[in-house]
Amino acid sequence: MEHFYRNVLGLGNVAVSRHAQERMMSENITVAAFEHALLWPSQPDVHDGQDVLWREHNGLRLVILLHPTPNRGAVLVKTVYRVNLQANAHPR
Repeated sequence: MEHFYRNVLGLGNVAVSRHAQERMMSENITVAAFEHALLWPSQPDVHDGQDVLWREHNGLRLVILLHPTPNRGAVLVKTVYRVNLQANAHPR
């Protein structure tokens, strides 16, 4: 797995935290699924405050810190997780 991605559209340089990497392994999230979410999100990015951004693709959410400390010239993917779809009511 890459730990650093250069010139990601809308983000610039992106580093991937150890926590995010460990989470991918424990949740059986493939590198391909992660890269699709990072490089080709299926939904518009969502800002959660000034410093946090969510990026999603097919039920996989990346939580990205826009101004990590210490700042090494890249945003930081802090964690990765699957988003559970809301239950739908079906008429009987």
